[in-house]
Amino acid sequence: MRKYILLLAISFASCDTPMEETKGFGFWLGDENETFVAGPSETTDLYNKFIDAHNQKDIEAVASMLSEELIIYHSDGRTVEGKSTHLEGLQSWFEQTDPSFNPFWGMPYVGVNNGETWMIAGHQTKTTVDGVETSMGTMLDIQFTDGLVSTIIVYDRQTQPAE
Repeated sequence: MRKYILLLAISFASCDTPMEETKGFGFWLGDENETFVAGPSETTDLYNKFIDAHNQKDIEAVASMLSEELIIYHSDGRTVEGKSTHLEGLQSWFEQTDPSFNPFWGMPYVGVNNGETWMIAGHQTKTTVDGVETSMGTMLDIQFTDGLVSTIIVYDRQTQPAE
């Protein structure tokens, strides 16, 4: 009987134990209280579809995944604002360079306080101009808002084709 009373007491005590608040990790200069946790696998699925559409050079599929208010920050300092502006440039770039994208890592993450959903991912970008192949190591930080790409931050580093 004592065992049952002890077991019952433990059960009641464990029910009252408060859940620990999610604190997250990292920091964001724009919000000193913001931290991040791993995001949902659906974000990875969106990223993979986005890269696949680029590899297929399917402008319509890419367009369907972009927010009208899209903003892209390139590593060389250029900023592209707006879905239509980006799509015009992307179509021209596809025609001039025949790019291909080979993802090699990625991780979705979510802001604990503001709930913003992001994917940080790396891929090898290969382009060919006048028969000369160029290889870039590219890292993208992509924000998804309501299931659409709303912000892209691009970081590039020229690499050797074998890297």
